Amino acid sequence: MLHRFERILARLEDALAGVLLAAVLFVITYEMVLRGLFGHSNLWTDELSRVLLVTMVYIGVIGVTRDGGNIKVELIVSALGEKTQKVLVKIVDVLCLVFSLAATWLGIEYVIESIGFGISFAHSNLPFPVWVSQLIVPIAFGMISIRLVLRIAGIGPSEPAPSVEV
Repeated sequence: MLHRFERILARLEDALAGVLLAAVLFVITYEMVLRGLFGHSNLWTDELSRVLLVTMVYIGVIGVTRDGGNIKVELIVSALGEKTQKVLVKIVDVLCLVFSLAATWLGIEYVIESIGFGISFAHSNLPFPVWVSQLIVPIAFGMISIRLVLRIAGIGPSEPAPSVEV
């Protein structure tokens, strides 16, 4: 049951990343055509493309968490025994979960505060308040928390993503 949930969640995350990429490309292309062919520009396209790009980065971090990719010092980790490595990975996952849950909570407070102040995109005329774009913080960290819980429970990719050596 949880394995099926994990697979469905992975598809949804990938689909959302694809939709966001398409939206960013569309908004940027629209603005380039508008400027290049008609000599006109909209203030909202720059702001919207920035919001979409930031949202896409957060969704990408969820995918990195899903695939077990994170920053590690391979020299130290590879020197440890296999059992010690597994224990260390679990400890790191638990610490990341604690951080992610705290970031989720703080993100919720951040959004609530923005709602209370009624902050808007005054300089770009975007037709929604700032808190709508800020929702990605608690949503992404909440999804990262779910991913970490699944990974700690042993559900998800069995092997971490290959690391990049520097």
